[in-house]
Amino acid sequence: MKHIIFDLDGTLIDSMPIWKSTGSTYLERHHLPVPSNLQSILKKQTLPQTAAYFQEELGATQSVEEICKEVIDFVSDAYAHHIPLKPFVREFLEAEHKKGTKMCILTASEAEYIHPALERLGILPYFSFITTCTESGANKDNPLVFHRMMERLGGTKEDTTVFEDALYAIKGAKAAGLAVTAVYDESVEGDLAEIKETADRFIESYAELL
Repeated sequence: MKHIIFDLDGTLIDSMPIWKSTGSTYLERHHLPVPSNLQSILKKQTLPQTAAYFQEELGATQSVEEICKEVIDFVSDAYAHHIPLKPFVREFLEAEHKKGTKMCILTASEAEYIHPALERLGILPYFSFITTCTESGANKDNPLVFHRMMERLGGTKEDTTVFEDALYAIKGAKAAGLAVTAVYDESVEGDLAEIKETADRFIESYAELL
């Protein structure tokens, strides 16, 4: 691997538990219905898209901006102070850095709350850049977003690998012609069989790559 495009939540950091409760907490707080498949819906969306979904499908009366602010206020403390790296991530990043691998992060999360976490965890120096789907103008089900990240890294389809946990993003990366290493996260348990079939490699832990 000469170039790696990393997802963040559920792939590098163990943040999915906070998101498991955030959407339902907002909806319950505002006395709105909570779909049984809420987590799988939200995992595919940026925060502004989630806010629009709450408005259009579930009856939220706040503006998109107000919903986003409330959710960011809810998760910011966890990102800034509590969310940990997944096991052996630091060791893997250090090993790849020493090899000269160029790495970046492409995340569906928002810059306002992820950067404090990355700074606290001390992994920013490993990455050439960090981009959100909101900033790039495309979700990860769109192969073009992976092409853009690959080109920014200076990579090619032959030497670029994507690390992801979510099935929809794995499919997007594969549609872009890139190799994918799928990383296990409890939040994707229901998609595990298809993830293993779709990805080029599946790991339970980064320890397998050291």
